[in-house]
Amino acid sequence: MQKIDWHILRKSITGGMTDEEKSELQGWLEESGENRRYYRKMQGFFTRAGHGGEVDVLKNFREFERKTFGKRRRLVVGILKYAAVFVVLVGSVVLWRGMNFDSQKTNMQQFAFAPGVEKAILYTGTGEQIVLESQVRRNIVVADSFQVRQDSNVLNYAAMKIEGKLIDVTHMIRVPRGGEFSMKLSDATMVYLNAETDLSYPVQFYGEERRVKLTGEAYFDVTKSDKPFVVEVNGFEVKVLGTRFNIHAYQEETRFETTLEQGRVQVQTKDHTLLLEPGEQAVLTEEGELSKQKVDVRRYTAWKDGQFVFDDERLEDVMNRVARWYDIKVFYRNPEVKDIRINGNISRYKDFSVLLEKIEKLEIVYFDIKGNVITVIGK
Repeated sequence: MQKIDWHILRKSITGGMTDEEKSELQGWLEESGENRRYYRKMQGFFTRAGHGGEVDVLKNFREFERKTFGKRRRLVVGILKYAAVFVVLVGSVVLWRGMNFDSQKTNMQQFAFAPGVEKAILYTGTGEQIVLESQVRRNIVVADSFQVRQDSNVLNYAAMKIEGKLIDVTHMIRVPRGGEFSMKLSDATMVYLNAETDLSYPVQFYGEERRVKLTGEAYFDVTKSDKPFVVEVNGFEVKVLGTRFNIHAYQEETRFETTLEQGRVQVQTKDHTLLLEPGEQAVLTEEGELSKQKVDVRRYTAWKDGQFVFDDERLEDVMNRVARWYDIKVFYRNPEVKDIRINGNISRYKDFSVLLEKIEKLEIVYFDIKGNVITVIGK
């Protein structure tokens, strides 16, 4: 990661940046995906810390650095444990977790598959459509002259000054293919939205519960309250009081997943109810079958921290996940290659051709690329 003056980062949080500093920050962000991921995580940390009162930016920044790079060192140790392992199983392919992504360029790298960016569209109660892009700080007028704050890649409803009035208005945020965005609901719950995701929610929570509707994938860090927080998805509901969990529920897929990182959640369908403990995942199939299992949570939540983690996954499932992020279309000339198994990690901010190149080197499939359409062909 390239260095940047800490005072510029501080001003990007507290305000008061000059045009020259804005230009320097934008240039730094455009230098690498790692810079953008670091900055996004920093913004999320300070947003969760709240906006009320005086903020000790230096103290909070040091805490963010400790948590961020502390985790990074532990991750390196975890990778080194497997550095000597390369396994090929019958009917499967395993990619080494420590892939060298800086290897020499090959013909594959003539194709550009840029990663997604922070973008979304906000649909207000009046039907207005507002384009949301990163690096923008502004107040957006919503209902009855009330304003919601956009702090770069976070849409912050908790910063509204309502003063005892009730706003009975529903908004929807839509993240397209090739996008991601974050938001802070009026109760200070943080929501991280993956590509091709819709979330409908009230501008202000009121009544007996806090209810939102989701299609796609989102990670929720729910603020504790005596009012249940309910995520409504086609076919099931997830109910909590305060917890951290991920929901993967794309309509075109055959199963929906709820993965719990912290706290407890209740997953409920018309006929069944399951209680999840940390490290457990509820799976609902299109046939209506509901079950739970123990999982490695990071595999399902790493996307919000800028990583793809594949653990014995079918090639088709891998390609489906990355296709939304890189906004590409995938077809298969040989259907049997869909069941090749893939293990490995890759940054969401790498050019997609890097992953394709690594898969091609295994000499099991190759890729025919025309524009943003990729055809997978068995060898």
